[in-house]
Amino acid sequence: MTIALVTPYLPDEQTIDSGIANHYLLLAQSLADKGNRVIVLHVRPRYQTDADDFSQYFLTENIAVHTYKVKAPGLVARFFKHKWAIIDFALKLTSMRVASQAVSKIVLQYNVDVIETTSYFSLCHLLNEKRIKAPVAVRVSTTFSQIMNEHYPFKSRVMDLIANMEIRFIKRSRHLLTHAYSHAKELEHLYGINAARFEIIPHGVNLPVINKNEPTDRSIKVLYTGRLEYRKGTDVLLAAIPLALAQNPDVLFELVGNDPGNDYQNRFRAGNADPVFQKVIFRGKVDNEILAQAYRTCDVFVAPSRYESFGLIFIEAMSYGKPVIGCNVGGVSEIIADQYNGLFAETGDAQSLADKIIQLVNNKELREQLGENARKTVEDKFTGEQLAVNSLTYYNKLIADFN
Repeated sequence: MTIALVTPYLPDEQTIDSGIANHYLLLAQSLADKGNRVIVLHVRPRYQTDADDFSQYFLTENIAVHTYKVKAPGLVARFFKHKWAIIDFALKLTSMRVASQAVSKIVLQYNVDVIETTSYFSLCHLLNEKRIKAPVAVRVSTTFSQIMNEHYPFKSRVMDLIANMEIRFIKRSRHLLTHAYSHAKELEHLYGINAARFEIIPHGVNLPVINKNEPTDRSIKVLYTGRLEYRKGTDVLLAAIPLALAQNPDVLFELVGNDPGNDYQNRFRAGNADPVFQKVIFRGKVDNEILAQAYRTCDVFVAPSRYESFGLIFIEAMSYGKPVIGCNVGGVSEIIADQYNGLFAETGDAQSLADKIIQLVNNKELREQLGENARKTVEDKFTGEQLAVNSLTYYNKLIADFN
């Protein structure tokens, strides 16, 4: 089978911590491992470091990556140079046009059987107006509307326009899938899209080799990974850290993820005495090798997100046999089983989060039992191989119906 994957994100220096980027990389690799040919159309904004507008390379023998580096039209950038929302809207419209042209070309060039894309950025929106000779499956993650309107304090009419464009794209798409039943129900509640229209295919991760001989004569380390932002509950975690250290001052906290302008780090330093600040390591954005080492050497993983349509970071940590702490929101409830492979803290409640952290910090037996169950959960449900098997079953059904 020849499969085209259309995405605005693929792991690079700008998108290491993107769930969409990591999903499409793993999906491409897992599909190729089963003997399929995969064409990845990576349509993204052009970076300042880019020397060209297009590049092509082979990730493996069966995975070709075509990267289209898009800029906003010159007139828009010139006349609205201080209106970032307008420039972003123009950039997304240009990306849709580029993606539509690229897909039309690739389908014919490679005789593509099926296409999967993300709803984010609405890259394949214009394909609804074309007669593409392959079915298009649209994977719906956390929508732009959910991010902008529910989990951030600022508003913008242009951002609302972008958000509404994505919802229109989803509603008009014939084939929909998502990663959790709870997210499908959420989309039904928010936008009137029948949850039964969605095929449920959870995300996956590669299973790492676990080293059970890690040194134990060190401080207990609590790890957070992901962008430092409001939706991820970073403010709640930083408020919980002093509360946890008041109960056990020997805990070490490590935060891995992009913190633009070191905003969260600076505010935390300004609001806490040195003995507290010295117990927190802000790593910033790191490469995959350092990220893997952070997972491997932590004792507890925590991410108090206010909303996650799925929660890929949890299964990443669980794949290393680590107990996890999250909040019972969105798709997280389909990953974490409270008291089995992790713990739930109350959403937005720093004291509740601190108490759950200390519960695991002070109980080695509980940490180890939850960690073993966490690894088993991933092995049973969330591997890259399972993602490929589920996806191929779905693709074959779409192809049969299409023909």
